[in-house]
Amino acid sequence: MPRHRIANFGLLLHAEAAIVSKSARTILIILLVILVPFLIYAVVQIRSLSQDEKMAKAIYEKQMETVLFSLNQYADDRMQQWVNKLADKAHPIAQNANDLVLGNEAIQLLVIRHLSSRQDSLCYSDYASRDLDAMGLIDRWYQQQDSTLNKLTNYLKAGFQKIQPAIGLPHIPGLNPAQGAMTVMVYDKDSTLHNALFIFDMNYWVASVLGAKMQELSQNEYLLSMVQKDPADDRINSLFSTGDFDPDRDYAAHSLWILPNTYLTIQTKGTSYAELIRKRNRTNLAFLFFSLITVLIGAFLIFRNARKALKIAQLKSDFVSNVSHEIRTPLSLIRMYAETLLLGRLNSEEKKQNYYEVIHRESGRLTYLVNNILDFARIEANRTTYHKTEVDLNKLAQNLYDTYAHTLKEAGMIGMITLHQESITILADDQAFEAALSNLIDNAIKYNPAKGVVHLSTYVQDGFACCTVTDKGIGIRPENQSKIFEQFYRVEDALTQKTKGTGLGLSLVKHIMEEHHGEVTVKSKPGQGSSFTLKFPLTTNQK
Repeated sequence: MPRHRIANFGLLLHAEAAIVSKSARTILIILLVILVPFLIYAVVQIRSLSQDEKMAKAIYEKQMETVLFSLNQYADDRMQQWVNKLADKAHPIAQNANDLVLGNEAIQLLVIRHLSSRQDSLCYSDYASRDLDAMGLIDRWYQQQDSTLNKLTNYLKAGFQKIQPAIGLPHIPGLNPAQGAMTVMVYDKDSTLHNALFIFDMNYWVASVLGAKMQELSQNEYLLSMVQKDPADDRINSLFSTGDFDPDRDYAAHSLWILPNTYLTIQTKGTSYAELIRKRNRTNLAFLFFSLITVLIGAFLIFRNARKALKIAQLKSDFVSNVSHEIRTPLSLIRMYAETLLLGRLNSEEKKQNYYEVIHRESGRLTYLVNNILDFARIEANRTTYHKTEVDLNKLAQNLYDTYAHTLKEAGMIGMITLHQESITILADDQAFEAALSNLIDNAIKYNPAKGVVHLSTYVQDGFACCTVTDKGIGIRPENQSKIFEQFYRVEDALTQKTKGTGLGLSLVKHIMEEHHGEVTVKSKPGQGSSFTLKFPLTTNQK
């Protein structure tokens, strides 16, 4: 081959490699451009969700602070009214206590303890029952409250009458179960110091005293509730609500200072701010996730197609390299032997005849290679046409075997042929059949060791006319058997790399068999050889 042609092949190979490298970089850049904005948006949305939830919580807290301050102030004022009536200097404290209990249905029991004598006076409401155990429970509670009473006394002496929740007071028998209690220090009209312990009906007090105020504060914009939580199991008991309180929905809660384990809660009517924010962010994230999945699928398809294109580009590069070698070898031999004959350097007729045979064989090899390339070009352009006629499979196989008899002998191969005992008629293009079978025989010769066996056989099996080429060569690994029929594919193996080829032969065989409504199959084991079978449909009269 001329040197400038060889140089052109080298430049083409270099260009192919550059295209592969550039394409890989382009794919990576495209993936980064697509994925990075989506990932940034996802991070922003997740952070936004947290910030929005904090904002919703802050809104609740702000509303709660305003409502709770107003409600606590109102409750304190009402409690202070009781205390002021109890400390009225116009009457003795015992009379004031009795009048206070009779005039307030919320109060179940009012205990007045004389601090000096530690004597207790109990004023029951009309609906409360007196119980002998009550006095003992109240006395034990007082025994544990010395520090509390001293603190309240100091406050009073300083001019501040502090109302204190009666924490730790046990359940007093004879009263309604929902019991609340508060304690305060008061002076009698004779300036004697007493402690007053108010025990009242929580449900009634909250509904009658705080209910109207809660309705006023809610303004039909949100829902206010007064609930009790059991410290043992966090069970919620609703005392009063301006609507239907739902503990399963989002709400903000703060304790009411004057009632232990009692909380004021605030909820929006309908869907809460936090739920709306969460729902919006869930929708955004779902859309983002769907978009990201779509982009990833698209990116995967692009990557797969691009990878396939790169693989084809690489295979084409290998194909150019192999074809250049395949063409150069027979051309070099033909030129060298022809020049020797033209110069008249051979005196022996036997040597001349040998040179003529080499030229003829190599020209045939070159013709076979060029025909394969032209057939492939026609297939790529969809310009392949086949003229099918009824032909005898045995006759076609025998003729081609006879053609290869000399080639097998020169290659040191043992050729064998076994034909079906009866003629097998198939509908085929005889030239296409010859091209397909020639490829199989050539491969059997190329990938067979010296003195190997190439066996050609015809037979009928499962409604198909079969022509099989069997060799005892290097074989094909199972993972490669499905790939060898792809265009330009050649097995990456040290044994196969010693033998040059274009990677087109078996893909042409597959195309020819598909056009004949048949198939080509392979059975092979590494190191034990291969069997390739052409399977043609039988004609109607032979089925």
